[in-house]
Amino acid sequence: MRRKQLILLLGALLGVLLVAGVVLKAGVLAAHVSLPADDAGDRLAFAVRWLLVPGLTLLAGIQVAARRGFVPEAIDGTRTPANHALEINLRYNQNTLEQVVLAAIAWAGLALSLPHGALALIPAMAGLFAFGCAAFWIGYLIHPLGRAFGMVVTALPTLGAYVWLIWRAFH
Repeated sequence: MRRKQLILLLGALLGVLLVAGVVLKAGVLAAHVSLPADDAGDRLAFAVRWLLVPGLTLLAGIQVAARRGFVPEAIDGTRTPANHALEINLRYNQNTLEQVVLAAIAWAGLALSLPHGALALIPAMAGLFAFGCAAFWIGYLIHPLGRAFGMVVTALPTLGAYVWLIWRAFH
């Protein structure tokens, strides 16, 4: 393997370990969270409240991009700005929008189908989402190879939710 691939792999493996640890300890980590009543409406409302966290990660990116759009090399509003930091912020926003949409679908599905006691996974996933987005953004601003850890921490819980939901739908 080349050096760059090893760096990406290391970041991804660290992300997998963090996600696994948080998922295994979700009940403990989210012990302060009041679980909803055990009916569909309350479960969905619970998931929607936690979707505020991914929404805020997207809002932060939009605000930073808007502010950076005022610098001279980015003020023309071209699709590929000359300002490197703005370009990374735009990529962060695109990635985060995609992740938010996927998470919203997954969390709604989890809210309706997880055993009641396992609903603590949703706030744990919200925490991972926020931490992962921040790590992705900061890592990417430092060096493109630095985004792997954050990408895994953001995306892996959602991917796991989809795998579980598909498995559950057919079993």
